[in-house]
Amino acid sequence: MSMLLSTLLSAERLFQQDYDHGVIEQWLVSGQSLNLIVSAKVFAHWVFNLVPILVLCPLIAVLFSFTLQEMWVLGVSLLCGTPALFFLCALAAAFGVGVSQRGALMALILLPLTLPLLIFGSGTLNIAMQGLPISGYLALLLAMSVMAVGFLPEAISGVIRISHVD
Repeated sequence: MSMLLSTLLSAERLFQQDYDHGVIEQWLVSGQSLNLIVSAKVFAHWVFNLVPILVLCPLIAVLFSFTLQEMWVLGVSLLCGTPALFFLCALAAAFGVGVSQRGALMALILLPLTLPLLIFGSGTLNIAMQGLPISGYLALLLAMSVMAVGFLPEAISGVIRISHVD
């Protein structure tokens, strides 16, 4: 849940500054693959936001009295689930480019789409605390992330192209 909230705060302006400064227009006329540019931007956003959370995982584990295995599960579930979360946030941010009430629009788009990630992400840790195998939950998180990384750059690029038709 903390990852979703921190992602929402930072993703709200993911493409807005590029839009304001005309960088997105340069992306469109450059001839480079917009899917690749968007994927690189989202990947960089993912790295710079995920690393601090992963560094804080041991502190979180101490605060919640997690064992070493549960701390490991927390980190692995974050690594497996957050790519989908960041690409969904990037899609919502692309919809919000040029809109004055981006926060409300992003919340309306993201909350239903991220609910499965939240359920399986928290379920992974709950199952690990009970001593049961977590491979099924991690496989579902990875499947959602692979689908998001595979398909959402095209959707984000399409939204950006449509928003710049004017």
